[in-house]
Amino acid sequence: MNPPDPFERVVMSLQEAALGKARWSEAALLINEISGTSGSALAFADGRAQADAHFLFMQLCQDGQRREDLEREYFSQYWERDESIPRIGRLPDGALASTAELYTDREKRLSPAYTEARRRTGMQNGLNVRLDGPGGSSIVLSLADSLEPGGWSSSQLAAVRRLLPHVRQFVRVRKTLTDAGALGRSLIALLDESRCSVIQLDRNARIIAANDRASRLLREAEVLSDRDGFLSATTPRDNGELQQLLAQALPRLGGPGSSGSMTIKRSSSRTNVVVHVTPVAARQRDFRARQVAALVLVADPERRPSIDARLVQAALDLTPAESRLAVMVASGQHTRDIAARTGRSEGTVRWHIQNIFRKQGISGQADLVRRVLSLEGFPDFSP
Repeated sequence: MNPPDPFERVVMSLQEAALGKARWSEAALLINEISGTSGSALAFADGRAQADAHFLFMQLCQDGQRREDLEREYFSQYWERDESIPRIGRLPDGALASTAELYTDREKRLSPAYTEARRRTGMQNGLNVRLDGPGGSSIVLSLADSLEPGGWSSSQLAAVRRLLPHVRQFVRVRKTLTDAGALGRSLIALLDESRCSVIQLDRNARIIAANDRASRLLREAEVLSDRDGFLSATTPRDNGELQQLLAQALPRLGGPGSSGSMTIKRSSSRTNVVVHVTPVAARQRDFRARQVAALVLVADPERRPSIDARLVQAALDLTPAESRLAVMVASGQHTRDIAARTGRSEGTVRWHIQNIFRKQGISGQADLVRRVLSLEGFPDFSP
């Protein structure tokens, strides 16, 4: 079997990074190779306003090394006054924009974000793209300046565009695992996860194992079912799309598969179940789960754990209002939905959430979700 080509290696690395905690820098190095740059920054956050953004992921890499020093410097000195950020937030989904297009001629002479931060990261003549992320979040990929003598070539731009669906899928899978507190778990440990449905498939797409939550989902057969040992969707239309995803993840002729997602509407309610299918790289398998070739992760908004706000208040030392907001955030509700339900403005909701972050000594929504969900199953010890 021929080794995978450079693009296939990037896709495989993104799939591994989606399941693991510390593999993004490896994927970033491979992205550099196929796009002809020396560095990149990837971020995804809730909200598009600079003052209100809650970062779920942010890494800046140069030559395959994460530069946390430059990340800290940027957020402490430049983020709030970087003129390009609101302009990136208004970009259409998937549209490529050169850095030069994001600053006026005057800003290119006087803006500290452009003349200092962009210069230090080698991104004054780079590329930027915004993608619609899960749950109303935005994904922003920024690439450093082209290493080609004449600037960005048509082949480089084509490679970046080809990459974007896989970056989006990386975020989808990673967010599902992060919300469930399961990021970086082994294949065996994932079967103990109770906050999302996990189904393991072999090379022939046969079900090997399913955790308790997935087993209940399959027994109910409202969305997915076990049909003679193979995973099936309930309606013919959904099943056709599901089988296509499985075929892409587990190609018959071998070689690297590709991950993908779909939504399935419940017949009994208005909510959609999100199904992610992702191949499992050989180096991620262990001897107890060596037959696993693909994972199916099912995120079901109706099956979020029910956490008592009084328990969150007592455990995290929050006010009653803060604890209720923390539970809503952990249940996957967007800021605008929380504002509508509580009768507050979105700005007030964000202010309260920032207060919770400060109290807990955390920097992002993902950390808060993990802390709240970790209380699932604890007895209510509040008075």
